Amino acid sequence: MSRIASWMLGISSAGLLLLAAGCGSQTSAAPPPSKPITVVDDLGQKVTIDKPATRVVTIEPSNTEIMLQLGLKKDIVGIDQQSFQYTPAPWKTELTGLHSIGSSYPGISEEAIVATKPNLVLATTGVKGLSGLSAFHIPVVILNPQSIKGVYHDMLLVGTLTGHLAEAKAQVQQMQQQISRISQKVTTETKTRPSVFYDLGDLYTAGPTSFINSLIQLAGATNIVDKLSRHAYPEVTAEQVVKANPDIIIVDPNATTVTQEEALPGFSATHAVKDHEVIALPNSSYVNEPSPALVRGLEELVRIIHPHLGL
Repeated sequence: MSRIASWMLGISSAGLLLLAAGCGSQTSAAPPPSKPITVVDDLGQKVTIDKPATRVVTIEPSNTEIMLQLGLKKDIVGIDQQSFQYTPAPWKTELTGLHSIGSSYPGISEEAIVATKPNLVLATTGVKGLSGLSAFHIPVVILNPQSIKGVYHDMLLVGTLTGHLAEAKAQVQQMQQQISRISQKVTTETKTRPSVFYDLGDLYTAGPTSFINSLIQLAGATNIVDKLSRHAYPEVTAEQVVKANPDIIIVDPNATTVTQEEALPGFSATHAVKDHEVIALPNSSYVNEPSPALVRGLEELVRIIHPHLGL
């Protein structure tokens, strides 16, 4: 994509023996020097690193999951407490032995990050204190994808920054194939598109410009918020939800319960409550994190919206 540097690192030929002209001596070809890598992150900031990053701090579970999905646990020198708390299986099992830099919200511990001697920090928006790392010449790349394609883009970006672009391309291709298979099954084997409201907590929800909205659509449903807001994660009112009358209400169990949702003002009149279609996600991290977990998130949504498909 246009926002990712199309940088192919040279393949080392160290260890290849060459015959010297005119004599029987052998010499080893030296590996070519690493070239600087320049990328543009999701805030439009140009970031240059001297060589592929091998000491990486990840802030946010989604960034940690991307590194682990690319097989780069050995290059992670620190993760935030939120990654320990919210990273789902199967990536969670790989967190054993990783170093904690503490909580990243509302702000980072500059000292904890600097102590790990990173040559790259992968972060997200809304984290305070990141600008202070520039004084230590620690590059910070912000990943904040707003769509499924954006997740693919960021996985390739991390692959570029770490010198593992080939692995990233393979993982993206695998995700694309899995999501295509699921969405094709939904398209060919369903005749209805029920309306859905997803409550992230306190009536904050996923809007039309969010990657979660893309998942809802791929799962064969219509997001009622498409007609209520243009924002990625707006707050709506109970009255708006009741008027939209969703067929299914999905809740994040980390933020609310089915009983609490059904008791909201006016909700008893909705199709979702009447038909007992207020459902808590089994694992909201699969849906809420813009990471390789989105494949599992899509599967969870399809099981809720079209259970007859048997995914």
